[in-house]
Amino acid sequence: MQIAVIGADTKIGQMIVNSAEALKIRTVSVVSSYISLKGDGKLVVKDYQDLKLSDFDGCHVIVDAVSFLDITRYSTDLLPLWTELEILKNTDISLLCLGSSAFLYTDKSKKRFVFDESDVVINDEQQKVDRLCVNAYKRLSTCSNVKWGIFSPPLFLDDHSIGSGNYMLSDSVLPVNVNGTSRISVNDFVKATIDILKQGIKTRDIMSVCQN
Repeated sequence: MQIAVIGADTKIGQMIVNSAEALKIRTVSVVSSYISLKGDGKLVVKDYQDLKLSDFDGCHVIVDAVSFLDITRYSTDLLPLWTELEILKNTDISLLCLGSSAFLYTDKSKKRFVFDESDVVINDEQQKVDRLCVNAYKRLSTCSNVKWGIFSPPLFLDDHSIGSGNYMLSDSVLPVNVNGTSRISVNDFVKATIDILKQGIKTRDIMSVCQN
């Protein structure tokens, strides 16, 4: 398998590259400006709006680690995601977007997004980020000619703890563990992302994950 990671210079993107290569998965690191990167695979340094299908020759999956996770960095209309959808339409290359808990559902009835619940709003800035993510997801969901899927973190993506290595994969409903928390460490989120890549992406579907 060969994957490309868009945003390989971000913390999560770099970790995915390193974890994939440790498992002998070939990588292409895609960044918008040159920095010192670890990893042994091909490096593509290009403004994301200028990406072309030929940049992903030999790739089976593209992992987008920036469009949702760093959404305020871009104008809504300039998300890397829209370029990816354009160049991947009617191809066999799958797209895995690392998403947001904002557009996970609150329960199995799948009538309300987490974003719609006032009791999970942390602050105004987070509400802005979540709104942007929900709007981008709604636009993405209308795309039917690309093999896209989303892997969303739970409510809290913990950047401080090492993690336990124990997590449970979930569908599009916000995952909550037996202790009533919806949390995972960045380390374990990356491990779970690699698991999703190995298992295969569910086309036009959302999956999530939570610490056990």
